[in-house]
Amino acid sequence: MTTSSAVSGQDRYAGLLAAAASLTSEELLDVVEDAQREIDAAHARQAVALAHLSATEPVRQEDGTTVEVHRGLGHQRLDAPELAASRLGVSVHVATTRVEDAVRQLTRTPALVDAMAAGVLDLRRAAVVTDETEFLDAGDAAAVVDALAPHWAGVTVGPLRRLAARTVARFFPGSVAAEADRVRARRALTRVTGEHGVDTWRGDVLVEQSRPAWAAVTELARRLVREGVADSLAQARSDAMMRLILEHSDVRVVVHTTRAADTADAQPEQAAGLRGNPAARPRAANEDWVEVGGFGAPGTAFVPADAVGPANGPADGRIRPHARSGLVCDRGTGALVGGHVPAGLAPGRDLTRTAPIALTDDSGAPACTTYRIPAAMVRFVRLRDGSCRFPGCSTPARQCDLDHVRPWPTGPTSTTNLICLCRRHHRIKQRDGWTLRLHPDATITWTDPTGRTSNTTRSTTSTSQPPPLHTRRRPSTSARIRVRPCRDGTSTSASSTRTSPSSSPTTTPERPDTGATDQAPAGTSPSTHTSPARHR
Repeated sequence: MTTSSAVSGQDRYAGLLAAAASLTSEELLDVVEDAQREIDAAHARQAVALAHLSATEPVRQEDGTTVEVHRGLGHQRLDAPELAASRLGVSVHVATTRVEDAVRQLTRTPALVDAMAAGVLDLRRAAVVTDETEFLDAGDAAAVVDALAPHWAGVTVGPLRRLAARTVARFFPGSVAAEADRVRARRALTRVTGEHGVDTWRGDVLVEQSRPAWAAVTELARRLVREGVADSLAQARSDAMMRLILEHSDVRVVVHTTRAADTADAQPEQAAGLRGNPAARPRAANEDWVEVGGFGAPGTAFVPADAVGPANGPADGRIRPHARSGLVCDRGTGALVGGHVPAGLAPGRDLTRTAPIALTDDSGAPACTTYRIPAAMVRFVRLRDGSCRFPGCSTPARQCDLDHVRPWPTGPTSTTNLICLCRRHHRIKQRDGWTLRLHPDATITWTDPTGRTSNTTRSTTSTSQPPPLHTRRRPSTSARIRVRPCRDGTSTSASSTRTSPSSSPTTTPERPDTGATDQAPAGTSPSTHTSPARHR
């Protein structure tokens, strides 16, 4: 069915390309409208499929085989978003929202799915109604949907959201008041990292604090515009907010400088992976910008060179390089493969404490022979990974468990058998059908229960490949990602202070699936990895 639909779509596309130049405006608009109806109907089918995927659980039988059991609509399978994300081409967080919306719509407000199937309601507007009725009982939510149905065809997203909010407030004022208390308790500030020198912040702020704070930012911004520091008021507000925050803090960011690894530099477990791996051609350095990996988030960021002080020099800037650790990175991926992270870089510690701590003994075997992970190894793995290593997850490493890829004692307690996983994805790794392989260059290949593979590196999210055509159960192989090699033999990864074997290890699910068992983040309570409010 999928193949025939694709062929039909390609034929219509080819026909439109050939005839588009001769069509009238009215005919072209009809094509646009018909295509939108098809998109809406396709989203309705996706919603049905996602809701039933969430209701389907694999169950291991006594003979060792696995069968799928439908638990009924409303059941939420733990790894449903992770399975759907690569098929949808979205992050796990966005897939989580899509799955949750589909379950709610099919079980609470099926009229929304019916309207999408009829081509009169698109996915975004359906999601708006789902958002605004999420806190109501199923019967109350259905009543609001019935009241909105005559109006949603003629309004866009913003007006529909306001109309839905007013309708809910008119019908169920007590529920709205209770939800307002819950929303205030869920206030948050989040950051989306950018690759071209800027980040995006999003905040949910108490209104009684937001208005005077906005006035203070605007007042300073107007002064910056008058002084010629910024070109526009909007730009000046960004600068003003940063000034108001940083002038009242003494946070410093330490940048760990690294150099490209040679075979002799690598720890014994990585050496085999480095042999025969040609060095990537170094890119010419730019005198005005420095590319920093990590910097408190996955990926890399470009930072003005004058914002980074001299290595191990006076700490007169907020970003200070630290070059005494001897950290070594893989030439292909930029991931850490050797060196040490000084204990002095922990919050409130002396930055001059740089004595190296060996991660292997003289024979090349792992220095730690116990299950418990030494502090030096914890620091190294968290700096190397930066965040949860599941494809598409950006939970910071400090909130993650350190997990043995091959369960101990079969797998050693070493940097080449440890990765950062948030509590949710730690549990998913233990489920039937999920396997992973940690390569010597710190690339990880994940295989899901359907055989689809995803490769992740320290500085990227993931790339996915479908299972082989001849089977949907056998893991497939896929090429590793090569991204951003060390610049001129050097690279950097950042952390903040004052805030604070020759073959690749593989894993099969541990039994039973009762939760994480490896080391949880020090000084924190175990993370449950709740997704942000909404991700569209």
